[in-house]
Amino acid sequence: LLDSMQLSLAQFLEVIKDESVLIIDARPSAALMLGYIPNAIHITPLTAKYAIAMDIIRKDSPIVFIVEETIAAETLAYFTKAEFTGIKGYLNGGFASWTAAGKRVDLIIDVEVDELAMDIPFDEYLMVLDCRTEADFDKIHIKNSVSLPLADMGDPGSMSELDEHFNIYILTENGENSTLAASLLKKQGIHNVRIVLGGWEAVQTLKDKFSFEVTKTKAPTHDDILLN
Repeated sequence: LLDSMQLSLAQFLEVIKDESVLIIDARPSAALMLGYIPNAIHITPLTAKYAIAMDIIRKDSPIVFIVEETIAAETLAYFTKAEFTGIKGYLNGGFASWTAAGKRVDLIIDVEVDELAMDIPFDEYLMVLDCRTEADFDKIHIKNSVSLPLADMGDPGSMSELDEHFNIYILTENGENSTLAASLLKKQGIHNVRIVLGGWEAVQTLKDKFSFEVTKTKAPTHDDILLN
């Protein structure tokens, strides 16, 4: 199976000329953070179920993979078993063969949670993008943060308000899906993003360094009362 799926760099470049083909980087986050192919989306066997639920990837989406050579067989077997029918193959030699050819790479920057706490008071363009569920956000969130649940990120329209001049800090529940969120934003041309390591869980360990707020539910208006 593995040999039949190998693509040389030239074949890979030919396949991705078709813009409907998704480049899925299925390497672990630590590898991705050192650099990845522009426009790739970070989806691993662990996060694939989220990606399907978010409608980022369908079972019949045309896909090419970047995988770690050592776990290529397991990674591809997972996606094949999960009935992904549009797999075109994977880049032989992985990310290393891309960089060896001098191709352009992209980077995702990460920050520790204390760095976020220090930056908030001094950066007027800083935006905390809270990708937890709306219900969790409404309960409590960092003051002035913006809610964009991960589940809505399959719709590019959800990102239309995010301007390049914001310095966006991505906050997920525990940091696990933050590289998926960052790769989706970058694919939409929003590059000024950082991920907060450990996500909301890490924020909770430094509660005294942040200001929090809850979403106030609107009091019913006179019209609401009449309508009901």
